[in-house]
Amino acid sequence: MFGKRQLNARIAALESRNRALEGLVEDLARRAGLDDAELRRARQEALPQIPEVCQRLIAEDRVIEAIKAYRVHTGAGLVEAKNAVDEHRAARG
Repeated sequence: MFGKRQLNARIAALESRNRALEGLVEDLARRAGLDDAELRRARQEALPQIPEVCQRLIAEDRVIEAIKAYRVHTGAGLVEAKNAVDEHRAARG
């Protein structure tokens, strides 16, 4: 198993790669002539769909309730639910 140092290094590498890929997506979107709203919509469509009740709670800025609802509807664990809600919020802009 990995030690804490190795895990932190791996996380840092993944975060760096994610930032680079996000930059690439933004560059490609700009080259394709997409405005910010179109890019947000494209990102939203690329994400796994979350239950409608969660979407409504997120729109109402009731994040903790959205995470709880996600867990109830999907059987996901806390971390997975939080990540899904956070990704959905980020894609909404």
